[in-house]
Amino acid sequence: MAVSAAVYPPALLVLLLLLTGEHPRGLVLAFYAGAAILTISAGLIVFAVLEATGVNDQSSTTASGSFDLALGVVLLGVAAWAWRRRARDPRETPKEAGGASGRIATWSRRATTSEKWAFVLGLAMFLPSPLYVLAVKDIADSHSSTPSDVAAVLICAFAVMLFVEIPLVALFVRPAGVAAGIKRFDDWLKRHGWTLAAVLSLIGGVYAIAKGINALS
Repeated sequence: MAVSAAVYPPALLVLLLLLTGEHPRGLVLAFYAGAAILTISAGLIVFAVLEATGVNDQSSTTASGSFDLALGVVLLGVAAWAWRRRARDPRETPKEAGGASGRIATWSRRATTSEKWAFVLGLAMFLPSPLYVLAVKDIADSHSSTPSDVAAVLICAFAVMLFVEIPLVALFVRPAGVAAGIKRFDDWLKRHGWTLAAVLSLIGGVYAIAKGINALS
């Protein structure tokens, strides 16, 4: 589920823009730093809230099941939204995708020349998705030891950022081929990304609803 949450086409479009900047390594590193801080913090906060409220408590199946059902409905809504987005023109540019006058589009333009704005954009683009919350909920439901659960949340967080981490490592290992590789992947995502996001959200939604019904029955 955490890897599924990593499939977010706008984040890759922003990454492609950052690679066109004068200092792509610093920009992508700043973007990743912002994404990492937000994603890890959000995962740990969600886990702590689930623990504190008892939503993951085996003795409180009503609260746990209701939470899963609500999350499942949200995911079905996300799936429907992503399915509608798939009809957008695949030749659309990153700036057009973000909206010419949109805040993210403005930040994207600034981020190509400023590590500070790349960092802010990393924070903005990696707000926790319902799939990520569902993954953390599953960890909380496992009732393992706290250190084990925290380690699992960290693994999920790094999985969510997978499509930023791979290009970042490649920038330091094989910088010449990164832009071309990202461009090919971006072209593929423009054709199939939203369809894939819709399917993954649908699967997550059905799973969460089934899990919720099972807990309530």
